[in-house]
Amino acid sequence: MSCSHRAVIIITRDVRGTSSNLAASRTELACGKPDGHDGLHEDTAKGESWKDRGDTMTHILRQEGE
Repeated sequence: MSCSHRAVIIITRDVRGTSSNLAASRTELACGKPDGHDGLHEDTAKGESWKDRGDTMTHILRQEGE
């Protein structure tokens, strides 16, 4: 059985001349590892991995260019 953990990465960018950030993109991820695996969750199709934060859905904010 596959791991049920999911994540959403929201990439933000600065708005020049302000202290605001806007969402530039949103990517949904699904862990493809077996249920109960050790270590980071990983979506190999999208080349992303993330740390388990205790919920089956994790939200990650990332500044553009990181």
